[in-house]
Amino acid sequence: MSSFDKILVLMGPAFRTREFSAALGKSAGYARLVLHRLKKRGELENLKRGWWAQPNALPEEVAAIISYPCYVSFQSALYGHGLTTQLPLKVQIVVSRKARKYAVFSTRVQEYRVPKQAFNGYDVRKGLPLATPEKAFADCLRLPRSCPAIILVEALPKLGEEKIRGYCSKRMLERLEKVRKQC
Repeated sequence: MSSFDKILVLMGPAFRTREFSAALGKSAGYARLVLHRLKKRGELENLKRGWWAQPNALPEEVAAIISYPCYVSFQSALYGHGLTTQLPLKVQIVVSRKARKYAVFSTRVQEYRVPKQAFNGYDVRKGLPLATPEKAFADCLRLPRSCPAIILVEALPKLGEEKIRGYCSKRMLERLEKVRKQC
Protein backbone atom coordinates (compact mmCIF):
# COMPACT_ATOMS: atom_id res chain seq x y z
CA MET A 1 0.00 0.00 0.00
CA SER A 2 1.51 3.31 -1.08
CA SER A 3 1.60 6.40 1.11
CA PHE A 4 -1.09 7.97 -1.10
CA ASP A 5 -3.39 5.01 -0.49
CA LYS A 6 -2.86 5.25 3.27
CA ILE A 7 -3.71 8.95 3.21
CA LEU A 8 -6.84 8.31 1.10
CA VAL A 9 -8.06 5.79 3.66
CA LEU A 10 -7.67 8.41 6.39
CA MET A 11 -9.39 11.14 4.37
CA GLY A 12 -12.82 9.51 4.48
CA PRO A 13 -15.56 9.52 1.83
CA ALA A 14 -15.02 13.15 0.70
CA PHE A 15 -12.38 15.81 1.24
CA ARG A 16 -10.94 19.04 -0.10
CA THR A 17 -7.71 19.51 -1.99
CA ARG A 18 -6.28 21.61 0.84
CA GLU A 19 -7.03 18.84 3.38
CA PHE A 20 -5.22 16.32 1.18
CA SER A 21 -2.32 18.75 0.80
CA ALA A 22 -2.05 19.14 4.59
CA ALA A 23 -2.19 15.37 5.14
CA LEU A 24 0.44 14.85 2.45
CA GLY A 25 2.67 17.59 3.86
CA LYS A 26 3.28 18.99 0.37
CA SER A 27 2.29 22.08 -1.58
CA ALA A 28 -1.22 22.55 -2.96
CA GLY A 29 0.10 22.31 -6.53
CA TYR A 30 1.70 18.93 -5.88
CA ALA A 31 -1.45 17.70 -4.11
CA ARG A 32 -3.59 18.69 -7.13
CA LEU A 33 -1.22 16.82 -9.43
CA VAL A 34 -1.46 13.67 -7.29
CA LEU A 35 -5.26 13.94 -7.04
CA HIS A 36 -5.66 14.28 -10.81
CA ARG A 37 -3.42 11.26 -11.35
CA LEU A 38 -5.51 9.25 -8.88
CA LYS A 39 -8.65 10.38 -10.70
CA LYS A 40 -7.16 9.24 -14.02
CA ARG A 41 -6.53 5.79 -12.49
CA GLY A 42 -10.14 5.64 -11.28
CA GLU A 43 -9.27 5.77 -7.56
CA LEU A 44 -10.99 9.14 -6.98
CA GLU A 45 -13.88 11.19 -8.30
CA ASN A 46 -13.76 14.95 -8.76
CA LEU A 47 -17.06 16.31 -7.46
CA LYS A 48 -16.56 19.99 -8.08
CA ARG A 49 -13.74 22.46 -7.83
CA GLY A 50 -11.64 21.55 -4.81
CA TRP A 51 -13.81 18.60 -3.68
CA TRP A 52 -12.90 14.93 -4.13
CA ALA A 53 -14.64 11.69 -3.19
CA GLN A 54 -13.88 8.01 -2.94
CA PRO A 55 -15.63 6.23 -5.85
CA ASN A 56 -17.38 3.73 -3.53
CA ALA A 57 -18.77 6.38 -1.14
CA LEU A 58 -22.51 6.78 -0.70
CA PRO A 59 -24.02 10.05 -1.98
CA GLU A 60 -25.53 10.68 1.49
CA GLU A 61 -22.11 10.46 3.15
CA VAL A 62 -20.52 12.80 0.64
CA ALA A 63 -23.40 15.30 0.79
CA ALA A 64 -23.23 15.37 4.60
CA ILE A 65 -19.54 16.28 4.42
CA ILE A 66 -19.98 18.94 1.73
CA SER A 67 -22.99 20.55 3.48
CA TYR A 68 -21.59 20.38 7.04
CA PRO A 69 -23.12 21.31 9.53
CA CYS A 70 -26.20 19.40 8.46
CA TYR A 71 -28.16 16.20 8.84
CA VAL A 72 -30.06 13.92 6.44
CA SER A 73 -33.82 14.19 6.90
CA PHE A 74 -37.20 14.14 5.16
CA GLN A 75 -37.90 11.23 2.79
CA SER A 76 -34.19 10.29 2.71
CA ALA A 77 -34.19 9.66 6.46
CA LEU A 78 -37.59 7.95 6.48
CA TYR A 79 -36.29 5.54 3.84
CA GLY A 80 -33.04 5.08 5.79
CA HIS A 81 -35.05 4.05 8.86
CA GLY A 82 -37.15 1.61 6.80
CA LEU A 83 -40.39 3.56 7.30
CA THR A 84 -41.21 3.83 3.61
CA THR A 85 -40.78 1.64 0.58
CA GLN A 86 -40.53 4.62 -1.78
CA LEU A 87 -36.97 5.23 -2.96
CA PRO A 88 -35.99 8.88 -2.58
CA LEU A 89 -35.10 10.58 -5.85
CA LYS A 90 -32.63 12.90 -4.15
CA VAL A 91 -30.68 13.27 -0.94
CA GLN A 92 -32.49 15.71 1.35
CA ILE A 93 -30.35 17.63 3.84
CA VAL A 94 -31.30 20.06 6.62
CA VAL A 95 -29.08 23.10 7.18
CA SER A 96 -29.42 26.25 9.28
CA ARG A 97 -27.87 28.57 6.68
CA LYS A 98 -28.85 29.49 3.13
CA ALA A 99 -29.86 26.33 1.24
CA ARG A 100 -28.24 25.16 -2.02
CA LYS A 101 -28.76 22.51 -4.67
CA TYR A 102 -25.97 20.41 -6.18
CA ALA A 103 -25.24 16.88 -7.36
CA VAL A 104 -23.03 14.07 -6.04
CA PHE A 105 -22.32 11.14 -8.39
CA SER A 106 -25.31 12.17 -10.56
CA THR A 107 -27.58 12.11 -7.49
CA ARG A 108 -29.32 15.39 -6.76
CA VAL A 109 -28.82 16.91 -3.32
CA GLN A 110 -31.39 19.36 -1.98
CA GLU A 111 -30.69 21.39 1.14
CA TYR A 112 -33.58 22.78 3.19
CA ARG A 113 -33.13 25.60 5.66
CA VAL A 114 -34.72 25.39 9.09
CA PRO A 115 -34.48 27.88 11.97
CA LYS A 116 -31.54 27.34 14.31
CA GLN A 117 -33.84 26.32 17.19
CA ALA A 118 -35.27 23.52 14.98
CA PHE A 119 -31.81 22.22 14.04
CA ASN A 120 -31.87 19.21 16.40
CA GLY A 121 -33.20 15.68 16.70
CA TYR A 122 -30.54 13.75 14.86
CA ASP A 123 -27.97 11.05 15.66
CA VAL A 124 -24.69 10.23 13.98
CA ARG A 125 -24.78 6.65 12.66
CA LYS A 126 -21.62 5.28 11.07
CA GLY A 127 -20.43 8.84 10.47
CA LEU A 128 -23.71 9.97 8.87
CA PRO A 129 -25.82 12.57 10.70
CA LEU A 130 -29.34 11.16 10.32
CA ALA A 131 -32.58 12.56 11.73
CA THR A 132 -34.44 10.36 14.17
CA PRO A 133 -37.59 8.87 12.62
CA GLU A 134 -39.90 11.26 14.50
CA LYS A 135 -37.77 14.31 13.66
CA ALA A 136 -37.65 13.34 9.95
CA PHE A 137 -41.46 13.06 9.99
CA ALA A 138 -41.76 16.43 11.75
CA ASP A 139 -39.41 18.02 9.21
CA CYS A 140 -41.72 16.73 6.44
CA LEU A 141 -44.61 18.43 8.23
CA ARG A 142 -42.59 21.66 8.51
CA LEU A 143 -41.92 21.75 4.76
CA PRO A 144 -44.83 19.88 3.11
CA ARG A 145 -43.43 20.07 -0.44
CA SER A 146 -40.36 18.11 0.63
CA CYS A 147 -42.19 14.81 0.93
CA PRO A 148 -45.37 13.44 -0.68
CA ALA A 149 -48.30 12.86 1.68
CA ILE A 150 -48.52 9.18 0.70
CA ILE A 151 -45.11 8.59 2.30
CA LEU A 152 -46.23 10.27 5.51
CA VAL A 153 -49.37 8.12 5.56
CA GLU A 154 -47.21 5.02 5.14
CA ALA A 155 -44.76 6.03 7.90
CA LEU A 156 -47.11 7.40 10.59
CA PRO A 157 -48.43 4.07 11.98
CA LYS A 158 -44.84 2.95 12.70
CA LEU A 159 -43.93 6.07 14.72
CA GLY A 160 -44.56 7.43 18.21
CA GLU A 161 -46.99 10.28 17.71
CA GLU A 162 -46.15 11.95 21.04
CA LYS A 163 -42.51 12.30 20.05
CA ILE A 164 -43.56 13.85 16.74
CA ARG A 165 -45.78 16.34 18.57
CA GLY A 166 -42.75 17.45 20.61
CA TYR A 167 -41.13 18.80 17.44
CA CYS A 168 -44.28 20.41 16.01
CA SER A 169 -45.59 23.95 15.89
CA LYS A 170 -49.32 24.71 15.72
CA ARG A 171 -49.29 24.70 11.90
CA MET A 172 -47.40 21.40 11.82
CA LEU A 173 -49.92 19.84 14.22
CA GLU A 174 -52.71 20.78 11.80
CA ARG A 175 -50.83 19.00 9.01
CA LEU A 176 -50.32 16.00 11.29
CA GLU A 177 -54.09 15.75 11.83
CA LYS A 178 -54.66 15.77 8.06
CA VAL A 179 -52.18 12.90 7.65
CA ARG A 180 -53.77 11.00 10.55
CA LYS A 181 -57.20 11.23 8.90
CA GLN A 182 -55.79 9.64 5.74
CA CYS A 183 -54.43 6.59 7.61
